[in-house]
Amino acid sequence: MIGKGRFWAVKMLNSLRKQRVAAAIAVPLVLVLQCVDAHAELLFRSLEQVKGQQTWSSIKKYSNPADTAYARGPANVAEEVRVILSGEITRADLDSAAVMADLLKSGKQKLSGNTLWLASNGGDIDTAMELARLLRKSGIFTLIGKNDQCLSACVFAFMGGERRSVAGRLGIHRPFFPFTHDFPDRQSRFRHLQKILKDFVEEMDFPTSLYEAVMQVPPEAMQMLAQAELKKFYLEGISPASEDLADAAAARRLKLSMFDYLKRKANSPPCGFFDAGQGRCEGRVQDAAASGGAADESGLMQKGEAAAAGRAPGRATGDAQGSGTSRSTNHGARGPS
Repeated sequence: MIGKGRFWAVKMLNSLRKQRVAAAIAVPLVLVLQCVDAHAELLFRSLEQVKGQQTWSSIKKYSNPADTAYARGPANVAEEVRVILSGEITRADLDSAAVMADLLKSGKQKLSGNTLWLASNGGDIDTAMELARLLRKSGIFTLIGKNDQCLSACVFAFMGGERRSVAGRLGIHRPFFPFTHDFPDRQSRFRHLQKILKDFVEEMDFPTSLYEAVMQVPPEAMQMLAQAELKKFYLEGISPASEDLADAAAARRLKLSMFDYLKRKANSPPCGFFDAGQGRCEGRVQDAAASGGAADESGLMQKGEAAAAGRAPGRATGDAQGSGTSRSTNHGARGPS
């Protein structure tokens, strides 16, 4: 039988061991989370008939079963919706995105312009990457309106768009551990994170130079990408391999050879031959992005807040094109963009 003093010493030692194990397990989870001031919502408006005129409904939520129940109306008529992701990204948004994907697949909904708007300062990196994969699989476009910003982890979700347009601000920086614990494998954990991010960039068909640009920006800063940089990194428009895939699919639909399809495409206006047979138009996507933003569309912000949404908290202080850096106003753990 051990004495009381030794008993409490053993108990304290076991407790410390458990705390160290818990801290080690928590490392990757804490790393990918940012402090969430306002939880993101995957919202939508539906096109409705009011007094014989078409109008957009009030804000609805994919997280609310009552908003996604489709007992009313003809079963074979898809409801046109505008979808907005606004606020800090969390795991709950992935569940909402799955609901959206199911409604689109079942034909109960169709996206207006085949587009999803983003306005977010970041959030859960893992969720952002999973959202990107879902969007890419669904062939959805992503937009950042002129009054909106997409920062940090939000950029990963934006990268999932089959085609992409930026009229607002897109900001990147590298991730970091938000705590100072000197655990033995801190460097190896960070290198593992780097590999995950690099693999994701390649998986989504973006150049390695985008990953390198992300890693070059200190975590205390936020670099707003200029238009030339957006195009260089394929964040504006479409990636070459993805465009080749889309062109081949369009040529098959039109029963043309690749040569004939590309020849016709080159001689057609931007909206005249784009993604033939699906009613999608990159020009219209860009016009939509330039017309406003998710903050305006959602109606969630008052005029003062909407004005603030037009100014990135980490807005560049460099040249007029927005290629400089400044400190981010996000708190807590920072995610990569």
